[in-house]
Amino acid sequence: MKVLIVDDEPLICESIKADFLRMEHPWEYEIFTARSVAAAQNIYYQEEPELVITDINMPGGSGLILVSEIHKDNPHCGILVLSAYDDFEYVRNAFTMGAWDYILKPIAFSELEHCVRQLSEKISAARETCRTKEEPDSVKNNGVFLIEDVADYIRRHIGEKLSAAEMARKMAVSYSSFGKLFREYTGMSFSAYLLWCRMECAKEYLEHSPMKIKQVASKVGYRENPQHFSRDFTRQVGMSPKEYRAQMLGARTQDAKKEMS
Repeated sequence: MKVLIVDDEPLICESIKADFLRMEHPWEYEIFTARSVAAAQNIYYQEEPELVITDINMPGGSGLILVSEIHKDNPHCGILVLSAYDDFEYVRNAFTMGAWDYILKPIAFSELEHCVRQLSEKISAARETCRTKEEPDSVKNNGVFLIEDVADYIRRHIGEKLSAAEMARKMAVSYSSFGKLFREYTGMSFSAYLLWCRMECAKEYLEHSPMKIKQVASKVGYRENPQHFSRDFTRQVGMSPKEYRAQMLGARTQDAKKEMS
């Protein structure tokens, strides 16, 4: 599960991140942190986390704005709101804008663990509901063509911000219908497929162009977070972009020597 922690205090972000490492099965969580609403928005649309934990009061933008935006983009994303203020108006606003739960600072590990467990169960239940809902015949019958259109769109816009919610809107189907159809016809989630496409495109650039790695990252959708490109490429391919380019160059050199001999 991808988790995004948003708080303008770095110590709080790191503390919550450390708490996840203390939970049962910590390897199930991939943690991202942001110190502002703007940074959180960038990470959210890039990584599509399933759980967002955000503070309310932050300089440069309220966490409630982030809650509202995420809830509109993906109602199935679990949102846990943090605040140092035990105020009914804060609580009411948080839930009105789409928060799933609310927790006060300072955060006790046991309380955080309990909330995360409950939210994880709700997220799983929401997924199951989406999977078991009856789809309209028109969507079912046109599913292959819809996914082919999406795949083509991804290839043509690989360097831009892309999300399942955006694709669902473009294809005029519900978010849940889109997710189900995409997995049914591709065998993977939209985010996994997008990552695969980006890494395949990056491999082409690394092998056949002299572009710097940072430029490659920008070309395949990591313009705002180039530091994440090497991490994702290494996880997907099994070696760093630099190592991959060196390996491909070595292979071409060997082939050239064989042809000359």
